[in-house]
Amino acid sequence: MIKTLKDSPQKRAQTLSLIESSFDYSSDNSFEIDFYPLMRNENAANNFILLEDDKVIGHIGVLFKELELVDTSFSIPMLGGIAIDKEYRGRGKFRPFFNDVLASIKDSPFYLLWSDKLDLYEHFEFYPCIEQFEYTGNLEMDNPNYIRMKLQELSDREINELSVIYNNAQELRYKRSTDDWQELKGITSSDIYIKKDNDIIINYFFMNKGEDLSDIIYEYGNVDDIEEISTYGILWSPWNFEVESEEHKALLYAALVRINNFESFKQFVFLYSNKLIELKKIENDEILFTFEEKQMKISKIEFLQGIFGPNKFSELEQTQKILISGLDSI
Repeated sequence: MIKTLKDSPQKRAQTLSLIESSFDYSSDNSFEIDFYPLMRNENAANNFILLEDDKVIGHIGVLFKELELVDTSFSIPMLGGIAIDKEYRGRGKFRPFFNDVLASIKDSPFYLLWSDKLDLYEHFEFYPCIEQFEYTGNLEMDNPNYIRMKLQELSDREINELSVIYNNAQELRYKRSTDDWQELKGITSSDIYIKKDNDIIINYFFMNKGEDLSDIIYEYGNVDDIEEISTYGILWSPWNFEVESEEHKALLYAALVRINNFESFKQFVFLYSNKLIELKKIENDEILFTFEEKQMKISKIEFLQGIFGPNKFSELEQTQKILISGLDSI
């Protein structure tokens, strides 16, 4: 039986215990804190649980965020906290549960999830996409320009300063309202580093998140100080910067992506590709589309990586970079 934590709030503690056990969480950390936006009570209708004999044996969380292209907003479901009780694995419980949750999401262009289980999720047509680079800077440098704090320590004025920097960023990022910034204060395991000039925040970055993303810089305000920022930790960015040694740079993927609603995905791709690509049909594992009025057909993974990277189509190299922050990702 599939329920939600909104239907069954009494199952919350049992659900969190299942998730933390599945992800081998240490007793020092809390999934509920590290992934507060996903697990907050207001999102309970999107925390799906699988019950057997009144016991929680599975969980799939969904967090919806908005991406905006050319004044068109797209709702993107991000899937996380995916867990099946160890005693029930290998019994065919996961596939129907996962498929039912996916089928309940009707209108989004695609789904995102984060996992290193590539072989498992490829069976569900999720493919590693969205180009991201990892930079290892000179971590031994003494750099006092950024001050380490917690987001909840900042004043409303300082939060507004962060919001201005975030909204002026060069990358395509999720829309983040004032309420969203307040909600992120619930991730008390994350650290924010701020840089000020005349008592005004001029840049910032987030690093660490409890059990997750230790020593990883997963969001920054703008790219102007990228070399300086990378002296504090390992930096993730969609930008391909020149570095002194290629040993300090690695090409990664930012998420696993699966196509959902055809018409919505078609519109997203058309706008994101600067109107160069128009989808015609998805048939089995292949996508038929026109690219600068030339008709083409390639596999789903080739198409998704051609749009989002890695292996991005050379004609799309100048399209807007996508940055999915570790605060938003689940």
